[in-house]
Amino acid sequence: MQFKYILMIHLLILFWIYGCREPKPDPVREFIPGTYIRFSQHEFGTEYDTLVISLQNNSANEYKIIRKWKYERVLDGQPIEPEYKRVITAAIYSIENNFLRETETGDIYSFDTKEKLLFNGPLKYKKL
Repeated sequence: MQFKYILMIHLLILFWIYGCREPKPDPVREFIPGTYIRFSQHEFGTEYDTLVISLQNNSANEYKIIRKWKYERVLDGQPIEPEYKRVITAAIYSIENNFLRETETGDIYSFDTKEKLLFNGPLKYKKL
């Protein structure tokens, strides 16, 4: 009888110690904030694409994404006035899947922390 109480006390202490330990750090979540760039050039023009991602709400795993885009179009071999676009949106980080999902479009951003890359479908951005 006394053995059961001692065992229960030890188990309670073990659970308490286990519950108080620091959570394991998430390398993807720590990697996300920053500036990512993409550049492409082809016969129709040159495209510059920048994503700036910052933590918006830590407890909700919410991030702010600012996309700055510049397109220098070429028409009949001559450059024309560049186009600019700036979009601000939000994304939620999925702890289970290690990706960001944009709240408006549902776009998914995945990360390669070793190569310092962000992927949005076929688009590949390099982290600065």
